Amino acid sequence: MRLRVAIVGAGSMGMNHLRVLRDFNEEQVLLVGVAEVHEPTLRRAMGRFYVDGYTDYREMVEKTHPDLVAVVVPTHLHYEVASFVLDRGINVLIEKPMTSTIEEAVHLIQVARARGAKLAVGHIERFNPAVIELKRRLVSGELGQVFQMHARRLGPFPPRIRDVGVTFDLATHDIDVMRYLADSEVQDVYAVTQRRIHDTHEDLLLGVLCFANDVIGALDVNWLTPAKFRELSVTGERGLYRVDYLTQDLSFHENDYTVTAWDALRSLKGVSEGTMTRLKIQKAEPLRLEYEDVIAAICNDAMPTITGEDGLAVLKVAYRLNESSYSTENIKQWAKVGAKV
Repeated sequence: MRLRVAIVGAGSMGMNHLRVLRDFNEEQVLLVGVAEVHEPTLRRAMGRFYVDGYTDYREMVEKTHPDLVAVVVPTHLHYEVASFVLDRGINVLIEKPMTSTIEEAVHLIQVARARGAKLAVGHIERFNPAVIELKRRLVSGELGQVFQMHARRLGPFPPRIRDVGVTFDLATHDIDVMRYLADSEVQDVYAVTQRRIHDTHEDLLLGVLCFANDVIGALDVNWLTPAKFRELSVTGERGLYRVDYLTQDLSFHENDYTVTAWDALRSLKGVSEGTMTRLKIQKAEPLRLEYEDVIAAICNDAMPTITGEDGLAVLKVAYRLNESSYSTENIKQWAKVGAKV
């Protein structure tokens, strides 16, 4: 079965989608069109990937009859585009965050069900080979009980992003991965945010996720760091796994329970440093793996790995983080009040 695929949005991420789709065998995937309202950007995409272009995504859908449409536009446009496509019974891969509001996400899920269309959400880190291998090892019990997960997603401010802050643009990656690894849902959240550079949204988030199975997740996210960090550590009773998302490296730092000669020192140290092992990972492009997953779901009439329900669950947590967050100015005011009392 050859799928006809179209893209809505030819910005930086849209260009990545086009590049990956062009690498598929034409017997498997036929790229039938790209829609982009900014004409210079559209012409650049058309010239680079030799694909028909449209300034109106509705016209593209009506003329090209795609089997799958990837929605790669700013978040506030996700619902408009995806609802139009899904309502015609066409499968959708929508970039994260799924929508701007919870109500929009719920409606997209309902439309997809009513029209019999697949709805996949592009939480791409779930397809990072290091994360996939880490999940396999956690399921096999190699870490024992999981205690804590800590994500660091830091980097420079991206001027192109204006409609959301770091909670929705960056932290949603790690919320999804933590749900996947913990195999549990978030019960409580706590957060502190700051806005230092962004005009309207938070550009720093420190958040805590409390999962139903007692795993604790820590989010350290900002657009204020001059170097890019994409890291995740998972601590459990037998040690710590560390993922570098950028290099797709996975390492294991084991607890050393060797009895020391000085029992008093042992009792003070608790666990101690053991062997660090860098695990062999077969590296691959997560976006390619994501498309392979969605294509397989369509061809086999199965559910994609990351469903609309997953996207909705992440969106709910992101909203709770922002709603529960306290700016540093509020904290200072409370501290002053507390000092007076």
